[in-house]
Amino acid sequence: MKSLYLVFLTQVNDQQYVLLFQNTPQNPFSLPHIEITKEDFQSASLTGPKIILDQLKNIELQKFSFFNKEYLDLIDFAKYNYKVQNIWSQSSEEEKELLRHKRNIQAPLWTQFFNNCPLWNDDKEENFYYIIKLQQNDIDYIQQQQGLILKQVNIYELQESMSMNFPEQKDKFINLQNALINNDYLRKDGRVILHFNFKTKQYSIYDGSGFYLDTVSVYNGIFRRRYDNWNQYNVAQGHYPNDDMIQRADAIIMPGNRISVYDNYKWIEDVKVILKKAYETNPKVKILGICFGFQILTTALGGNVEEMKNDFVFGNTLLNHNINLMKQFKLFQGMQLQEQTIINQAHGDEITKYPEILQLISSSESCKNEIMISKDERILVFQGHPEYFSSGLNMLSLASRLPSELSTLEQVINEVKKLYPQEQDSFHLNLCLKFLKIEK
Repeated sequence: MKSLYLVFLTQVNDQQYVLLFQNTPQNPFSLPHIEITKEDFQSASLTGPKIILDQLKNIELQKFSFFNKEYLDLIDFAKYNYKVQNIWSQSSEEEKELLRHKRNIQAPLWTQFFNNCPLWNDDKEENFYYIIKLQQNDIDYIQQQQGLILKQVNIYELQESMSMNFPEQKDKFINLQNALINNDYLRKDGRVILHFNFKTKQYSIYDGSGFYLDTVSVYNGIFRRRYDNWNQYNVAQGHYPNDDMIQRADAIIMPGNRISVYDNYKWIEDVKVILKKAYETNPKVKILGICFGFQILTTALGGNVEEMKNDFVFGNTLLNHNINLMKQFKLFQGMQLQEQTIINQAHGDEITKYPEILQLISSSESCKNEIMISKDERILVFQGHPEYFSSGLNMLSLASRLPSELSTLEQVINEVKKLYPQEQDSFHLNLCLKFLKIEK
């Protein structure tokens, strides 16, 4: 289980303080926190708004000094307000409670903030902390919220204050305290990550129109770690890394996309050149490709992609693994290997020829080339989606279908679960995380 904490920092004269909150008079003061779940794709930046909405009285990002007005450009307020007034008002109380996070305009705004917020995590990567620096006017705004009880604790006393109520977590808080005192959370001398985004046009993150996957936030919230120098590139709109950044990169991460690698876009050919150059000239770089990311990398290195002869593959898929081959790679050492696992799929193209540097380790009935790894273990690619858990996809689908005039809430929930009836195995995402882990 992974947990996310929000650490609000303020400074008085030369001293720094942390805000601790008390939900009820019966509860001890603590840092606001929540479990990072599969419903949020185990993404910290998607989970963070739940703390804001449920524990911090839905404080509005727009009221803070660190608010970035560019976040508003990602919201289609006309569509959102239409939904609020004409559609969601017809929802039952049960439905409103179920979707309270998905329908709150503050959720996508805070998510964008967390994507860029300083991050700290412990050595075991079990506890994650977003560090939020406040000005005095920010504290004044928080204190104005009825029902929020808080106190300020000197950062040198944080561990002692927290351990009084949570003695079993003493080591965790001393680790955080030292990071705050030494400003370790501001360091960016760790991994240099290049995250490629393939959106051919600017979609609204939130417009109330239904099913939408914010891939930027999903990947940032899953894969970003302390010290990371995280760099986001929307290559589909001509935003490319320069040669220096390509040589500095420790990892390139590429998600899926709705288009095909054989579509006639100049940026696709440009990205192929970048990937080939990165792999051939930067011996330390690791490349993780998922779905379209797998396909564009494969074609960049001499492979081939074609439209699937069968129907579009969607939903749970059973993978068959070559365990004997897996055991030959260092990456799989120490992992519990199974002959079969479930992964989620959404693709209409497939790899029909792959370069000799890749080795096939997993297949399925619908697609022969599912998971591959390069012989030098610098490339790991998936045709399926290790990052999209069934519970998260089902919740998004519910948000797009409700309210329903023809079905009850229970009927809609049962219908949605037919798309992804089983939760996919965590093995695939854990494999990605282990692959990207670079000690510095």
